[in-house]
Amino acid sequence: MTTEATQTQSAQDACAAAVPGLLGLPAGFDDNLGWLLAQCFRAHLSSIDQATADLPHGPRGYQVLAGAVHRSSRSQAELAKQLGLDRTVMVYLVDDLERAGLVERLPDPNDRRSRLIRATAVGTARLAELDAAVQDAEARLLSPLSGQDQARLHTMLREIVAAHHAAGAPVEEPCAIAEKIAQSGC
Repeated sequence: MTTEATQTQSAQDACAAAVPGLLGLPAGFDDNLGWLLAQCFRAHLSSIDQATADLPHGPRGYQVLAGAVHRSSRSQAELAKQLGLDRTVMVYLVDDLERAGLVERLPDPNDRRSRLIRATAVGTARLAELDAAVQDAEARLLSPLSGQDQARLHTMLREIVAAHHAAGAPVEEPCAIAEKIAQSGC
């Protein structure tokens, strides 16, 4: 960190300490990374829910459709793993996206037990529309940050995720995480 950045951070810390709740955040949580990430996640999910409301399964359907369009995986099971989804849940997601004409299951020529999930032409066009809506929602969410800070945030998040993937960190299924949270009384 440069001297100027250190001085700026020190001034911000001193100001925040002198005026509790200066940013409107509850005292004691303004430096709690878990709480801050959870608040950002909730805000993101709420805005993405609205942007993907007419898509089967909303944000999850959007991620599956994006994976199909970009061919991010070799199979349905691999895509489920990439997204941290239970394989059974993935079946229902793909079933509904297939019924909507957005994706299709194709036999894997290298493994007849496996299915490839590929976007249809309609699915590819629909993803382009959804991408625009999601980008608008994310722009509103990130509007308190400068364009440069938004780009830095994306870069830092990619670096964190890439490091966890490279380390082989386990990806827990979102429903299992939600159940743990519910059991903890949060």
